[in-house]
Amino acid sequence: MFSIRLPFTLKYVVISLAGTCLAFSLTACGGGGAKSAPTPSGPTSPVPEATTTLQAETSNNTSTADSFTRQTDGNTGAGNVSKLPLRSLLPGGSNTKMYVTWLGWFGRSDHMGVGYRSDDSGQIHRQVEDMISRGVDGAIAAWYGAANTSIDTATRLLKTEAEAHAGQFEFAIMEDTGALGSAAIANGCDVTDQLISDLKYVASQYESSPAYMRMNGRPVVFFFFVDAYYIDWNRVVSSIPGNPLLIFQGPDGLTRKLSDGGFSWVLINSNDPFDPELSAQDTFYKAAQQAPGRIAFGSVYKGFNDTLAAWGTNRVIQQNCGQIWLKTFSEAGKFYSGSNQLPAMQVATWNDYEEGTAIEPGVDNCIYLTPSQSGTTIHWDANGGDESTIDHYTVFISTDGTNLAKLIDVPPGKHAFDLGPLSLSAATYFVYVKATGKPSFQNKMSPAIAYHPGDQPPSIQLKMSQTGPLTYTASTAGSSGNIARSLIDFGDGTQVSGASASHTYATVGTYLITASVYDAAGASTVAVQQLSVKPSSGGITISTPANGSTVNWPTTLVASANPGTPVSVMRVLIDGQQAYAANGDTLNTALKVFTGTHQITVQSLDSAGNTTASGSLNVVAEPDDIPPVANITLKPLTKISATTFLGCTATSTDADGFLSSYQLRFSDGSQFATPAALETFPGPGTYQATATVMDQFGATNSTSTTFSVGGATAPAAMAPSVPPQQQQQQEQKPLQPMRPPW
Repeated sequence: MFSIRLPFTLKYVVISLAGTCLAFSLTACGGGGAKSAPTPSGPTSPVPEATTTLQAETSNNTSTADSFTRQTDGNTGAGNVSKLPLRSLLPGGSNTKMYVTWLGWFGRSDHMGVGYRSDDSGQIHRQVEDMISRGVDGAIAAWYGAANTSIDTATRLLKTEAEAHAGQFEFAIMEDTGALGSAAIANGCDVTDQLISDLKYVASQYESSPAYMRMNGRPVVFFFFVDAYYIDWNRVVSSIPGNPLLIFQGPDGLTRKLSDGGFSWVLINSNDPFDPELSAQDTFYKAAQQAPGRIAFGSVYKGFNDTLAAWGTNRVIQQNCGQIWLKTFSEAGKFYSGSNQLPAMQVATWNDYEEGTAIEPGVDNCIYLTPSQSGTTIHWDANGGDESTIDHYTVFISTDGTNLAKLIDVPPGKHAFDLGPLSLSAATYFVYVKATGKPSFQNKMSPAIAYHPGDQPPSIQLKMSQTGPLTYTASTAGSSGNIARSLIDFGDGTQVSGASASHTYATVGTYLITASVYDAAGASTVAVQQLSVKPSSGGITISTPANGSTVNWPTTLVASANPGTPVSVMRVLIDGQQAYAANGDTLNTALKVFTGTHQITVQSLDSAGNTTASGSLNVVAEPDDIPPVANITLKPLTKISATTFLGCTATSTDADGFLSSYQLRFSDGSQFATPAALETFPGPGTYQATATVMDQFGATNSTSTTFSVGGATAPAAMAPSVPPQQQQQQEQKPLQPMRPPW
């Protein structure tokens, strides 16, 4: 059943214009029946000296590239982020170590551009400085082996930077399954020797660093889905130096033999994008409590969206304006407390932009502020998101609109400050209110109010009317008072002077319209309105793609709904199966549409989940995709038992991309969804193995082979049925690093 989870929209009520408090409707000032809380008191005359600037308070203060802009997968653009310590979101008194998963592959041609190179020492310096400023204790590097020189170079630079912050920051290595792919192809999925070689390299090149992560005096090494291949762990443990702690992904790491602990991760078990997938976190924490002798690394994340990842399959956890970020922290509080500490927490991730989990640019809480003036009191409304994401408000004053003096910090739930005690001289001042978010949320600055002591500014009415498919007219008609000039900002970079202006938007979406009116003395009033820009036609409008068109990944879907009733959710179906959903009445997203002819349906839903309108079209996706070629190798492992075989599909190939999934079925009924399949058969006999592989665009291929178990010699390999020229092209194509779906 499809379920809907809608973000809570804040509403504010004026308790008293003179009495100073605009309160959150569920937490009215002082609580039910209580007196209104007094206006927070700040400095008195004279105006404090400026200690900061508007640019400093609003510009990018992260290691994100300044050029990085908002993505359709939910990563927000570079901005001003709260540097409150991440640990403060955990249960009170927590001393849990806070780590982030760090990726070192950006700047390579096989990954999206994010505005920087991971193997740039200056960029890594900025990242470590940014991490430390947010209370991060260290970074766990996703590592693809020494043979992947660009990622290894970036990781070495991370090591050097960690050493430069001795005592403040540490790092560790996470051996990724991608480090073992070439060995799997060469050795029938037995990657034991390669893993031993990798761990010896890690011991000599990384674990020797004084900044390397240690627990109980031992270096810590993490493993990400390496069990996709066959590994003789007894031989690994007896062969590697340094006596490292071995930490495996998921609850299995808390129970398996030869493991020292486990780390939680983001797991997508539902196609409902509004499901925060907290049940997987609960399973991990319960397992951790039942294994007190193992080290547990919990996980937190802001959401997930792999629609921009080359290996993506439309797996989504909507961020819900930052509520998922808060919920994953609070979930740990169900199992741990100040008296029962979680040893460590891993943020998934610092900078995985391709799967929509990056916290490097911050988390968007959807908040926008609207300030107003009543007498000498400045009020502000916080709309668009949940105030639970805000740590405090700060009121600033400026004489020039550039240099700012801080007046006061105001806690959430209070939305007013009296400027009267400042006894300001007769001049024009600019007043700003900044909402500082909870850890790693982006901070939000209000538009300026021009304040002139003794002058009540004009009142403002902002009216929006649609005059074309994406054309709107904004008007301040109806505003009253001595209006000398007006300014309208359409929220997409377009600003117009005048009491009325018309503007055509480039695409559907949600925009903030800001209008300001000024009197002759320079005092101003501001109005902010959130506008859903979309065609005025009824029902569902799908702007992109066109019906009958040919599409290639990433397929952009732009749609809107005007069903005549309020829209809570827009849902996308591909061939009747849900592929995506988001709150609101517009969509502008990327999707993975697998190869072939498909029907795309867009529906609008009301708050109860009922379909209120629907529109469909047909597309032909990835028509030039070359299907993969499935291959099986089989090897008896008599050292385990006379009827044990290692099946391997790693030698399967794809001429124009890479494989995203593997399946191997044996005729005894067993099934595997990893390249390696270790199976002990019930007895001697003849069995059949069937392999099915899928490339990143959904094209599949299968092959089968019959083999004997118990006394007979099994075939060493089944050669792929592919022309020699195409086979040579496949062999020369390098493996692409990826976070696989299995």
